[in-house]
Amino acid sequence: MSLTQLAKKMEQVESKFLISAEGKVQSVQHALKREGALRVAIQSLSTWIAQVKKNSGSEHELYMQGQSLRERLKLKLKESSAVILESVNQQYQTNLTVEQVIENNDWYYYHYGIMKTLQQSGILNDLFQELLTDIIPPHPKDEYPLTRAHRRSFIIHAGSTNSGKTHQSLEELKKSPKGIYLSPLRLLALEVYERLNEEGVPCDLLTGEEMIHAAGAKHTSCTIEKASYDEVYDVAVIDEGQMIGDSQRGYAWTRALLGLRAREIHVCCAREAVPLIKQLLADCKDHVEVVQHERQTPLLFQDHPFRFPQDVMKGDAFIVFSRKQALQVASQLTQAQWSSSIIYGNLPPETRRKQVGLFLEGETQVIVSTDAIGMGMNLPIRRIVFLETEKFDGTQVRELLPQEIKQISGRAGRKGIYERGYVNSIRDKAKIKQKLEMQDQPLQAAFIAPHDTTILSLPFGSLSERLKAWTNYEIQVPYFQKADITETLELLDLASMYEQVLPLDVLYNAVTIPFNYQDKELLSQWFIYLDCLKINRINLPKPKKRGNHLSALETYYRAIGLYYSFSSNFGLPYDWRWIKKERRYTSEQIHELLKQQLQPAYV
Repeated sequence: MSLTQLAKKMEQVESKFLISAEGKVQSVQHALKREGALRVAIQSLSTWIAQVKKNSGSEHELYMQGQSLRERLKLKLKESSAVILESVNQQYQTNLTVEQVIENNDWYYYHYGIMKTLQQSGILNDLFQELLTDIIPPHPKDEYPLTRAHRRSFIIHAGSTNSGKTHQSLEELKKSPKGIYLSPLRLLALEVYERLNEEGVPCDLLTGEEMIHAAGAKHTSCTIEKASYDEVYDVAVIDEGQMIGDSQRGYAWTRALLGLRAREIHVCCAREAVPLIKQLLADCKDHVEVVQHERQTPLLFQDHPFRFPQDVMKGDAFIVFSRKQALQVASQLTQAQWSSSIIYGNLPPETRRKQVGLFLEGETQVIVSTDAIGMGMNLPIRRIVFLETEKFDGTQVRELLPQEIKQISGRAGRKGIYERGYVNSIRDKAKIKQKLEMQDQPLQAAFIAPHDTTILSLPFGSLSERLKAWTNYEIQVPYFQKADITETLELLDLASMYEQVLPLDVLYNAVTIPFNYQDKELLSQWFIYLDCLKINRINLPKPKKRGNHLSALETYYRAIGLYYSFSSNFGLPYDWRWIKKERRYTSEQIHELLKQQLQPAYV
């Protein structure tokens, strides 16, 4: 491009932005648009100035005119940026200036604008961190001042699966005037609720999917996320305490250990969790006693090869790590004339119990299960056989961890039925045996999650910005780690349009309701419920069944649960009779479907 052409280009830019420019920028939208146009003009001008310098030197008049024009354009750019920044100052209650934001970020600013530069600079994150430091106590234990006012007594029951930890703890719970049992699973909470009521101890049930009151009850059996930190109990039982080291749900165990208000608390856990739990309770200045529990039957690894299905025996439990694989293995067993019960995570608890019942009553000979069998199911299993030795953990396919192998393997050799339990594997036998016999490695960290009061008390920022700021917060106690809230942030990103129309606390409540948002039907149902909140509709529409095949029935069952949990979380009316009827009928349909598919032809 010749100097004449370059001079003409510069004149056009000057005319557009400096001579014929409109008056003072008023609206943020206008400022954003004008800022973008000015940045493009400045970048083009910089290219032209460089070309003049290359061809004619820095002393040329056109070069100096270009330099002067660029500086004037930069001033206009900053005027537009100031309008944008003023809206930011109003939202975040700050007094930021353009010069503060672009300091040491000039190049980035002229290429990407004030908002991107603000994010890049970390200024807002620094503000969030200052506020979080003021709001969050240095030690998580101090988030529970009422609990810290009393010294609690803890009995840690440490041992492997099938060593009687939970049984002994529940015996103490039954003797107490008022108590609570905290379960990792709805199914276990249901079992304890039924057991206590059958044994003459009135007990309520509280899970994310139901709330059942028993006449005169002073005891509660609940899933751990539903624990009350306002009530005071005589005895509490926290089951599967090693879950404190789980990056997604471990925060619920941490909260229970730090915040539960009970005179005596029994914690049932694997041995590797004991040092971490003791450290946590020592910081709370609570009294701690550790009771070691040993298996009553030996657990032996079989070195000889296992062939499937030729070497199947009655009392075997076959372990796989997906619903698809479980159904496939069960089908192969049926073809080989073996009747099987099936257990996997998506099965309704009622269906799972019926499948287990078939095995307990001898109507089925073997079990096919995912790692859902690892918690709380005391079954007459003679041998655990691993048909798969890797699992998808939500992020990647990986080898089984030693504790996972021990947790599952421990289900073999039920006391009073078998004198010993056995473990075998169809592949990687040496590796499975090594991990089964490996010494437990102590847990290194307890996980914590943000309290809703912490997030909602921040004076500015969208919900997404507040939660992201919490993920950057530095915990001062080394043995605590922040929970993985990726799923909450992803769901919030999908629902970003509701940030402008729903109150912050309402949206936060909605995104923390547990459901599988990767299921398109459930996600659509959730969005419909958000729309109901937006227009203040109090009666949520009931979900509809989309078919009678297995996956449709399982989705429908979960949709019923979402209808209940969303309604109850927001104090909205719901049809409890319909919920009970549809759950019962759907779980029976699933059970009958599995029975028909998995029974051998001769049965």
